[in-house]
Amino acid sequence: MRHRTAGHSLVAQSFGRGRVFIGGDAAHLFTPAGGLGYNTAVEDAVNLAWKLASVLRGTGAPALLESYERERRPLAERNTAYAKHFADSVGLFTALPVLEQAGAEGEAARADASHRLNAHVRLEFNIPGVTFGGRYDGSPVIVGDGTTPPPDEPNAYVPTACPGGRPPHAWLEDGRSLFDSFGPEWTLVVLGEAPPPTDAFTEAARASGPDLQVVRHASPMLRALYEAPLALVRPDQIVAWRGFDDAAAESVLRTASGYASIPR
Repeated sequence: MRHRTAGHSLVAQSFGRGRVFIGGDAAHLFTPAGGLGYNTAVEDAVNLAWKLASVLRGTGAPALLESYERERRPLAERNTAYAKHFADSVGLFTALPVLEQAGAEGEAARADASHRLNAHVRLEFNIPGVTFGGRYDGSPVIVGDGTTPPPDEPNAYVPTACPGGRPPHAWLEDGRSLFDSFGPEWTLVVLGEAPPPTDAFTEAARASGPDLQVVRHASPMLRALYEAPLALVRPDQIVAWRGFDDAAAESVLRTASGYASIPR
């Protein structure tokens, strides 16, 4: 009897040590189902790249690099598990000889196979939740706001500005993507017709060095979508913080830049 294995579902015990970091296939091996290996590898590179750049420029603490594994390893475990599940959903299906038989029994078997395989296709290839729903909850460089993100489901994605995930997307009135208005580094998104002051953020960024661009959108729709007038977006387009005023601006930037654990 042959035993089937759904490819690889392996994650490295460590994503780095000292001055050496790993990512991509060196950090996680996938079964090809869902095409998640490439996506996960690219996200590793994006996550590590901005942190390395920040530390080298002096705008991020070395502790920022320690967050790479804290953020990416749980996503690697999540994504390899999803890929194996997708592979099993088709690989464990047994095609019996009755499928080729004429008559009612064959028709019933083919209808059942059609239902199961159609369900598999939808399971594996309609996966916005896997693609867009990855989160860095619990990261030491994310400032949580006490809200609970939507459930992590592979086939459903609910946009949310809850810190730790991707900022919700929207189309602007001029036809541009909201993301096109973000800066290349840090972005403070200021929303609503009467937003709070943001001077504390610009002053804190000027003192500590991060390149912070303030982007303002008066649209009530965007304000409702983000559920707060202020959102701090990292260079990798992850919401690091959101809130209703700039009172904690210095503390927020210190935490997001890895300096919170370092005494002043």
